[in-house]
Amino acid sequence: MTIATFAVIAGRGGGGGAVSDEKDQGCPSCGDPVLPGAVYCIGCGAPLLAPPEQHRPLFVDEIGEEQLVHRTRTFFFDDAPPPPPARRSRTGPILVMIALLVIVAGVLGFVFGKDGLRLGLEQSEAGPTPSPAPSAPVSEASIDPDAPPENQLLRISRLDTEAASRLIGTWIPQLAAVGAGDGGDADWHQALSRYQRIKADHPDVLLLDTGEWPSSYVKSGMYAVVVPRPSDTSAPALEWCVEQGLAKTDCAAKHLEVSGDPTDNYDAQ
Repeated sequence: MTIATFAVIAGRGGGGGAVSDEKDQGCPSCGDPVLPGAVYCIGCGAPLLAPPEQHRPLFVDEIGEEQLVHRTRTFFFDDAPPPPPARRSRTGPILVMIALLVIVAGVLGFVFGKDGLRLGLEQSEAGPTPSPAPSAPVSEASIDPDAPPENQLLRISRLDTEAASRLIGTWIPQLAAVGAGDGGDADWHQALSRYQRIKADHPDVLLLDTGEWPSSYVKSGMYAVVVPRPSDTSAPALEWCVEQGLAKTDCAAKHLEVSGDPTDNYDAQ
């Protein structure tokens, strides 16, 4: 017996109102009555709800004009925000400046290098550069002629000290040693006169206080008259003495020193 037949029999026993309501709703597939709100037929299992409406996607040409304009309006250039400004690169100007500096440096190097080479060639053709002449002694204009002769000689030796210091370590001609007593002169007036005569014949001579050169002279209290013609050996100094026609007693070679033994720095003709 089916559920529907049981429902009909029950309806007959209980009253006609309930069965008439069940008949109002029947399964569209098998015809059996179904309960209100049922999703499937109890008898055949057929679905009682209508299937959902099928929709297919719409194409562009099927969309209304108003909808198309509304959807694509945001892509117009007039409504779109302006693009960000382009950022200028600094690499290009920097490379240009570096290239210009390299070119300028190359040009300057070529110009000065060429001038230096030409100057070197000119100097080599002209020969070695002559050595500078020894400094001339200080003028004696600052010497008081009325001062005692020993003070005048001391003043002259002080003025000649700077020029004589450039002769240290070299051989030079020595013309005389003036001074009272052991210097060979009767007094200081005669010593000053003898120095002045030598100075007149050889204006470039220097006067050395022997007491200030203990490594060059044994005796102090005298003044040596030397010629500022330095050489590495005594031979050039002695040759100069011969060229000047000076006798052995009037010219010899002296090695000017500031240290050492003063006994082995003299050479005679």
